[in-house]
Amino acid sequence: MSSLRESRRRRTEQTIRNAAVDLAYEHGLDNVTTEMISDAANISPRTFFNYFAFKEAAFLPPAASLSGEAVDIFIASKDNLIADLVSLFLAQLSEIDFDREHFIKNHEISLKNPKLLALKLSVFDGFEEEMTTILTKRFGNNHQNVDVKHVAALIMVSVRVGLESWVTSGATLSENVSQRLSALEHIFEDL
Repeated sequence: MSSLRESRRRRTEQTIRNAAVDLAYEHGLDNVTTEMISDAANISPRTFFNYFAFKEAAFLPPAASLSGEAVDIFIASKDNLIADLVSLFLAQLSEIDFDREHFIKNHEISLKNPKLLALKLSVFDGFEEEMTTILTKRFGNNHQNVDVKHVAALIMVSVRVGLESWVTSGATLSENVSQRLSALEHIFEDL
């Protein structure tokens, strides 16, 4: 897909997401329909369903994947794991454009809607599986599978906590995620 076409697609997707969040924040998620979202985003309902399979999907984080050169560098590195994780996630976060206002609204909507919150947490499960695969490649056969899964879970919880703390702090998203990942190195020392 051409970069212009892909850019237009990302903008339309974000417009739909923002319309959905604004409407749900104002009226409550249960009171918002895909038709309302479509109208607010100036698209047809058919176009909505070209982007999202169901209403709640518009509230989930955009599809993101830990891939590319940053992952290859992380896998090949023999340096400090935590420092390499921070570099990996900073590279990935630099490619994501979060609108803080809509992120905060979406977070508040999620806290009031257990079904939506569960859907969002399932997205983190997918990232956790991806992280497990990446760590397995980095460690090779030097670690048991359960240990790699445990480390991946700790990493993704740290990223999620960094995202959540960004909602209430004055620091940037990258700073919050970096702080939470860096804290992994010291958490067990203090216990």
